[in-house]
Amino acid sequence: MNREELNGIGKDGIVSEGIFVRFPELVPVCREHYWREDGKHKKLLMVAESNYFNDADVPNSDFRDAERWYKAADAKLIPDYRRTAVSNDIGYKTFDKVFVLMGKVLDEYGIEHVEGLGEAAFYNYFLRPAYGRHFEPQPIDKEVAGEALSGIIHVIKPELIVFLSKKACLAFDDYCQKKNLSFEGVHIEQLVHPSSPWWNSYGCAAKFENLLKEYWVNR
Repeated sequence: MNREELNGIGKDGIVSEGIFVRFPELVPVCREHYWREDGKHKKLLMVAESNYFNDADVPNSDFRDAERWYKAADAKLIPDYRRTAVSNDIGYKTFDKVFVLMGKVLDEYGIEHVEGLGEAAFYNYFLRPAYGRHFEPQPIDKEVAGEALSGIIHVIKPELIVFLSKKACLAFDDYCQKKNLSFEGVHIEQLVHPSSPWWNSYGCAAKFENLLKEYWVNR
């Protein structure tokens, strides 16, 4: 992954220094076999919604003030004690449901693989953390998030993007329509977050498995 190209995303825009210069902790994570040299599968990017801060973070971060978060030179951004938690190098149990399905599909086609996120990339769409569990993005959040992800797509060139958040997917779709953007050769789908009670009742697990078989694995 070309970090110099990532650092150039959004430069001289709302986040004048570059989105991932200001927020280096929030870069997408591309693990060992995202670029699969043997061609057994394509490049998969999973996109969730956002991180979550709480009352304890309020004195230590300006995340509740959208303008300061993206623009102020003296803003308090991500506290040191939060850096591991906000990393897109996810390792928490919520996503075990997704990783198990990825492993199941690869095993079905006899493809050796590493566990967890090792075969894919992961990213949280909105760069400003939610306050508690409900995030209502402001226009500036949507603009920066759209610019960030469209730039990421140009850098890491995913072939399958699965949004694990309806809110994030709709926001990105709106951004792309507004900017007249399209991504040739990229298949984009939306599911609910795997922690959602609708993951099973809406058939998202089965849909995710079928997406992997149809658009990810090279059979």
